[in-house]
Amino acid sequence: MTLPICHPLDPLSVDEIKKAATLVRELRQGDTFIFNSISLKEPIKKAVLEYDASPNEKYTVLEREALIITIDRPSGKVHEIIVSLSDDKIKSNMYIPNVQPTLHPQEMLEAEQAMLKDESIIEECRKCGITDMSTVFADPWAVGFVEEEELKPRRLMQALVYMRTCEDDNQYAHPLDFLPLIDVNTLQVVKINHCKPRSKLFDRATIPLRNHNFLPKFMEKESFRTDIKPIQVLQPEGVSYTTNGNQIQWQKWDFRISFNYREGLTIHNVSYMDGDEKRSLLYRMSLSEMVVPYADPAMPHARKQAFDVGEYGLGYCANSLSLGCDCLGTITYFDAIISDINGDPMVIPDCICLHEEDAGVLAKHTDYRNGKAHTIRSRRLVVSQMVTVANYSYLLYFYFYQDGTLQYEIKATGELNTHALAEDESPKPYGTIVAPQVVGQHHQHLFTMRIVPMVDGLQNSVEQVDVQAVDIPVGHPDNQYGNAFAAVSKIFNDASEGQAMANLSTNRSWKIINENSLHPYTKEPVGYKLVSLNTPPLLAKPGSIVYRRANFASKTLWIDFIKVVPYDDDFHKHFPGGFYCNQSDGSDALNIWAQSKDSVRDTQVTLFFTFGVTHLPTVENFPIMTVENCGFMLRPANFYRAPLVTDIPPTNLKINGSTRYTNGSSTKECCNKD
Repeated sequence: MTLPICHPLDPLSVDEIKKAATLVRELRQGDTFIFNSISLKEPIKKAVLEYDASPNEKYTVLEREALIITIDRPSGKVHEIIVSLSDDKIKSNMYIPNVQPTLHPQEMLEAEQAMLKDESIIEECRKCGITDMSTVFADPWAVGFVEEEELKPRRLMQALVYMRTCEDDNQYAHPLDFLPLIDVNTLQVVKINHCKPRSKLFDRATIPLRNHNFLPKFMEKESFRTDIKPIQVLQPEGVSYTTNGNQIQWQKWDFRISFNYREGLTIHNVSYMDGDEKRSLLYRMSLSEMVVPYADPAMPHARKQAFDVGEYGLGYCANSLSLGCDCLGTITYFDAIISDINGDPMVIPDCICLHEEDAGVLAKHTDYRNGKAHTIRSRRLVVSQMVTVANYSYLLYFYFYQDGTLQYEIKATGELNTHALAEDESPKPYGTIVAPQVVGQHHQHLFTMRIVPMVDGLQNSVEQVDVQAVDIPVGHPDNQYGNAFAAVSKIFNDASEGQAMANLSTNRSWKIINENSLHPYTKEPVGYKLVSLNTPPLLAKPGSIVYRRANFASKTLWIDFIKVVPYDDDFHKHFPGGFYCNQSDGSDALNIWAQSKDSVRDTQVTLFFTFGVTHLPTVENFPIMTVENCGFMLRPANFYRAPLVTDIPPTNLKINGSTRYTNGSSTKECCNKD
């Protein structure tokens, strides 16, 4: 369903995108340019909160604005234009020098088509033994960086080239050994880089010709498993959530969703009903950047350092979801709306999925004296989006639990980025042979979440908590038996100190606290705890290009980090790799902003939290990779007065319909008999 506009945080509608594009065309009559993006310019936080607190008759007064980024062709000049959709006028038009915006999907398709028609590319393919260019495919990638001074001002893209042996063949089984660079504005191939074998013993790699497919059309019907019986997820009485436009209410949760071309799915104004009190938790949360650096130091592999949010856009790469495949059960879908390079709206049907699912046991206790047991099963509300960026797919999930926990999970799947080896060449130490002559290179997936907390109000602080053995020797009267350990806390005061590394040995966590709201029992600030076990370090060396560009994901010896900075409504500072991170050098990014002495204590703050996986490919990852999970949780930490689960009705067969299966027959009985 495409939703009518009813709230200032709702994404732009089809009509609003059309209006914004019309105003920009009128402004720039006679110029040749493309629309790189048209998106909502979110109102400032103060205005949104006042709007939400206002009576209904004031709901029309908050101005709707659009942010439009255009790129001139062929010069590549970038303009940032802000349009008032409420007043039908241009509010600002700024030329932004020396930057490259996100790559639009249509730009990438244009570049691929141009490359495959280029005579130099045709000649390279001929040298590889390919004469039919219809079998050649080029995955456009951001260039990462360029060393040649004459190329730095150009809007560039590199391409990873593959072959297919037939329709729908898995191209990643047949990588070619060269990577072209193309100017996206002029559609000219400016350079061709070759992937040379590391050892001089080997000549140029030939194309691996063996097919490695996974689509059902290539499988023998007899090869499918025959011992799988149906599992059906049914909700005969309907769902337990309600929606009002983009507002979602489920049990005691209340929040909004939105969507944009860059971050994709975002959540806003998250609160939880605690008795009769609606308590705020978050103002906004989104996946604000990620980096996928590859390990091979040889060129051109060293340029593979994908910033999928800033370089490609999770909204631009979003999938339409399939009922019963991507989401299981009783589903509500939301469409998403983006724009093309002509400024016309494009609808992505069924882009966001909303549903409930069972999440196992939430709480249980058995009285060992009489054997009586009480079990509370967990249910969670899932809001999800799925994106495909070239070979990889990312499944992105927000989970809301009945006990007040909010979880974010990413499942990485899809296909490995592959590279061709010469016969008998070894990829070690930077990769794994996943099929003959096919290497999956070592790489990382590091994701940075932007979290704007509002824990019991606007004024928040961040407390770091480590659990350590006390520094008192065994035998001392205060530690007679040597078993003492305690939680050691510190609260960040300013942005320059508001950064830390994870430490699994001390079970380090961070609490977002409100020092103005004390818990009646503990007499300490109420809070929510941020925890994650998926905290690899950025392995690139300090001084490297990827380290400079992805500094948001690294600090010397940092395992994982959280940066705390003062809240800023400036949209340029919402993205830790910089608003214009494509082809950037890292000089306008989070590590620069976070060096200030501005207070981050008892004020409005923003957290950037990085998590992820280090991926050493295995044979089992090819030709299709099963999901690799990572994420984090926000859990109540002395925020509520009691567990939030005691009012959940006992688990019973009427709710879950479970049966006991014995020797082909089913019977029903209930775990909670009292």
